[in-house]
Amino acid sequence: MERPIRSALTFFGQKYELILLLVLFIQLPIILLQFFASNYILAATPTFGALFSIADVYNAYMVFVLFLFALVPFAYFWHFEAIGKEKPLRLTFFQFALKGFHFFLFAAAAGALITIGFGLFVLPGIVLLAIFSMAPIIAVMENQSVWSSLKESTRIFKAQHWKIVLLIAVFGFAEMIGAYVLQLMVMGITTSFLAIVVCHVFLNTIFLPLFYLILASFTAKWKEELSLLTIENDSFLVSK
Repeated sequence: MERPIRSALTFFGQKYELILLLVLFIQLPIILLQFFASNYILAATPTFGALFSIADVYNAYMVFVLFLFALVPFAYFWHFEAIGKEKPLRLTFFQFALKGFHFFLFAAAAGALITIGFGLFVLPGIVLLAIFSMAPIIAVMENQSVWSSLKESTRIFKAQHWKIVLLIAVFGFAEMIGAYVLQLMVMGITTSFLAIVVCHVFLNTIFLPLFYLILASFTAKWKEELSLLTIENDSFLVSK
């Protein structure tokens, strides 16, 4: 796939109405669940004066789990549109309902490892996040178990590691800056906590789907390049 970012932006603009349905019925409930669960844990868990409380660790874990889980429906929709399936949105909801629990178990296990990676040192967490983020997309494209997709996801990371890390870092910083600017704008009008929360949720309903589509486009490109490289290497070995 040539020019993944342009392709993802075009897709996002052309299919925004359908993407909005995925946001309303899948992503938004997930974000709200994470918000209420995090605030409950934060209020109910003592800090003991530590640098990072149990609530902080739990919140980080929930963010990673729901980040990976919410990726799945957008990957399905993008894939069904790419291969020309009829009624891709209906197929997306069906596949997500059918295989959602399988992906959730993966997200729960991957989220634990990523959280531990960030807790021990930032770099292992980034590496694990990059590898685990591509696995659901590959699983959707190949119609296979997400666990089986980890091998190819790892191979892609080895070949394109700095690009993947840069993509995640740019998205993270852009989202953080956007959230900060939006919060300042809202606080200039009102100090209502609910208004700030609504603005953060609104920002995530734009940033996350767009990032998922960009990541899916890049993953497809890198996967194709890796397949071509494997074929070339096999042909070279046969010719020798």
